[in-house]
Amino acid sequence: MSKRPNYRPSRRRVLQIAGLSALLAGCGTGPARQSTREIEFWHLLTGGDGDRMNEIVTKADADIPQAHIKQVILAWGAPYYTKLAMSAAGGRSPDLGIAHMSRLAGYAPGGLLDPWDLNRLAKYGISESSFTAPAWKSSIVNGKVYALAFDSHTFVNFYNTDLANKAGLLQSNGKLPEVKSLEELKNLGREFKKVTGNKYGLGFGFLGDGAQLWRLFWTFYSQHGATFDLLGDKFVYDADAFAASIDAMRGLVDGEVASNSTDYATATSAFLAGDTGLVFSGVWELPQYQDKKMPLGAMPVPNLFGTGIDANWGDSHTFVLPHQANPDEEVRELVYEMVSKMLKGSLSWGRAGHTPAYQPVVNSPEFKQLRPNSDYSETATYINYDPPSSFTGSGSSFMNQFGGVFQNVLTGRTPVKDAVAQWEERVNVFMSKAVKR
Repeated sequence: MSKRPNYRPSRRRVLQIAGLSALLAGCGTGPARQSTREIEFWHLLTGGDGDRMNEIVTKADADIPQAHIKQVILAWGAPYYTKLAMSAAGGRSPDLGIAHMSRLAGYAPGGLLDPWDLNRLAKYGISESSFTAPAWKSSIVNGKVYALAFDSHTFVNFYNTDLANKAGLLQSNGKLPEVKSLEELKNLGREFKKVTGNKYGLGFGFLGDGAQLWRLFWTFYSQHGATFDLLGDKFVYDADAFAASIDAMRGLVDGEVASNSTDYATATSAFLAGDTGLVFSGVWELPQYQDKKMPLGAMPVPNLFGTGIDANWGDSHTFVLPHQANPDEEVRELVYEMVSKMLKGSLSWGRAGHTPAYQPVVNSPEFKQLRPNSDYSETATYINYDPPSSFTGSGSSFMNQFGGVFQNVLTGRTPVKDAVAQWEERVNVFMSKAVKR
């Protein structure tokens, strides 16, 4: 599948996935070994990510003679999460699943997931120290660990190093200078514009894409040290930080440095063609850029507000245990071993742009040699997941509605003040319908 988290497969692709899932349901990922126990593993990873996941699963399968891992691949987004919830509620859940960390708050409190046993994990060398602080903290609900992060995927700035060199922007270390304000970032874009044929210097595709707008907003808003409170009866937020973040986004897409009428695909194509030198993008796009042999650099989204706070939007694919009323303890023990081997074998996942969650892999010489991956891997240490709620997270209507409101601000149709008031009303509606636990 495309690395875009808000990707929706075509009808033909859904049918292909369904056919593959049916095949897997019949025979798994290969001939079953004698005297083995089957582990049913659900995930939503297709395309390049699916290929890499299959490699990691195949290796774990070979390393555990007692187990046979059957992958079941389901369509990304709401279809996957609906089926995962229904399977857990109906007593037909798989032995292991993948879920985004940002969806945890909608699943763990309602009993749809089983917690991980820390003592069992310790037997296989997995503990709190295996993960970054944000990933471990976010995996805890009501004092129990419900998710084990496999990666972090964050929002970063990719840049064309050839264009940067032509513009005289590269420092002695081969990187762009530090950016500390909106004007400095725009100046960087202006310098890139001089060597892109007087086109745009910076790319940000957002039209019709609430997830893109949300990722940049949540990065900027979090850099103020602000958050949302969505767990009470009324939406609570920092009005000043909210307005400053939207103002900064609107200031970037000013029609001079960056277009205010570009969608995701157009911004990506322009960057690939050298028509922009800098692009806001998710790390999942790295393989596409590398496949085109681009001269590529990357850096975290800079803090433009003088707060000194490192923060960025991000999410994680995590391993979860869909609830089973009477789990087969022999199979569950094999699941623990399987997950430990996948975490320890996640270097190839890191090559795809994601930053592995398992810290010994990130700290290994092999990962540190990956460029530009290692240049943005620090973002995993200060990742800001979406505010926890049953209605937020990857692929949610919450993101889509955010885009519906604030796209009009960036295109100049709606004043910031009016859009913020409209968004507050919509969030309060979300909260009034949310299940209180």
